[in-house]
Amino acid sequence: MAEIRNPRYSRPIDVHRWSDHPEVKALVEEIWQDYLPWQITGKQGEKRPGPRPKTSFKNQLRVLILDLYVAWLEDPELSIGMSMSPNEWNANSRYNALHLSKKLIPITEALSIAGLVDLAKGSYAGPGAKSNRTTRIRASDGLQNMFRDAKFQRDDVHRFDGQEVIILRDEKVAGKVGKEVEYTDTPNTNAMRSELKSYNDLLAASFIDIATLQEPIIPREDAVDGSLPVRIHPDHARLRRVFSRKDWSMNGRFYGGWWQQVNDDWRSKIFIDDQPTIEVDFKGLHVAMLYAQTGNKMAHDPYDISSQKIEAYPPELLRKLIKRLALTAINAKEKSSAYRAFRDGFSTAHVGKTLSNKNWIS
Repeated sequence: MAEIRNPRYSRPIDVHRWSDHPEVKALVEEIWQDYLPWQITGKQGEKRPGPRPKTSFKNQLRVLILDLYVAWLEDPELSIGMSMSPNEWNANSRYNALHLSKKLIPITEALSIAGLVDLAKGSYAGPGAKSNRTTRIRASDGLQNMFRDAKFQRDDVHRFDGQEVIILRDEKVAGKVGKEVEYTDTPNTNAMRSELKSYNDLLAASFIDIATLQEPIIPREDAVDGSLPVRIHPDHARLRRVFSRKDWSMNGRFYGGWWQQVNDDWRSKIFIDDQPTIEVDFKGLHVAMLYAQTGNKMAHDPYDISSQKIEAYPPELLRKLIKRLALTAINAKEKSSAYRAFRDGFSTAHVGKTLSNKNWIS
């Protein structure tokens, strides 16, 4: 088992990977039979106590193997963040459409013991500590060889159709994204979901691409947050709508499209069904809406403060920093939380991460 040298180079586990391809089933069956001990599968002929899981343990293994496969294709060094706390796995959650359960924890541990998964245990140094992280896993050399020999491809792996797209989140804690909150459907949430499903169906039926790329990958340095490369794939052309602070009147923005994660230069190169596109740019839309609420008209670029001649930053970078801070402040309760959320939006190496509250107080 190889060491995961950089556990921070990771993404969260995707609990909605799925495939009914026969070769996928064959690989999962091989792993199930040859590598998982009886503590997971149960002794032959022995009835397991308790209620039957909504999704069989073998199918839960399938989801895990598929996500490890996709991560390996993206980058063999990329690991997956996975909570090993049983309390974090709610098989009945609307955000867990495949009903993965806490049984995924011993399954993962068994794969690690069998040498199929590299594992770096999670760490916790206290509430809000920067060193806190979940356990990281990735396909070992042995599992990678099995992937190479497998007779299925990336396009045989898709997203589960029942994935929830209307998300309600709790308030942020220590600058981290709020946890997903369970809710009871209403005519409003049902209408939003139906509308978004129709839009996602339209996106799925469209070929959205950047024709100038040799490979469907935009480098991480050109991504909005600079953390991971942006993958151009149908999996990343599916939107969800996210509301904040357990309040249906807060936020409600659309997320998930790969085109939302790249700069305007890359967006200008997007083709839809082999036809070039034009992006309509509403300058300072959110600030303009605030002006309109007061009965005024915005007649300037609200993010341009070049007249102040802050020499430490190039004008283009300064405008991007001002824009992010302004849009963050609109949704913040107070100045301190706005500054904190602003910094949390950047990768470790970005200059925005280093700016203190005093940098913005004039």
